[in-house]
Amino acid sequence: MDQLAQLEQQIAQLQAKRQEILSENRAHILDELRAAIRLYGFTAPELGLAGSAGKGKPAAVREAKYANPKNPAQTWAGGKGKRPNWVREHLERGGKLEALLIAR
Repeated sequence: MDQLAQLEQQIAQLQAKRQEILSENRAHILDELRAAIRLYGFTAPELGLAGSAGKGKPAAVREAKYANPKNPAQTWAGGKGKRPNWVREHLERGGKLEALLIAR
């Protein structure tokens, strides 16, 4: 039984060490993720974060109306809410919103 107790103690120590390492790295990783989100202009729906968070019924997904010409995978439905970074940057450079429309 001593061997089993020793193994359980080692497991507990290793799990504590794992948690310590995760905690130490968490803030750094979060900063990197935030920087990448800002850089690439990811939206909450693209990250799978938009929706019904506790409301019971999923939010309706609107069809994309605009696309980033530099990265067509980045889209935006327009309307209410904050504009994605790539839309704001385009407009700040003097571009027109109409230039980002997805051809139908």
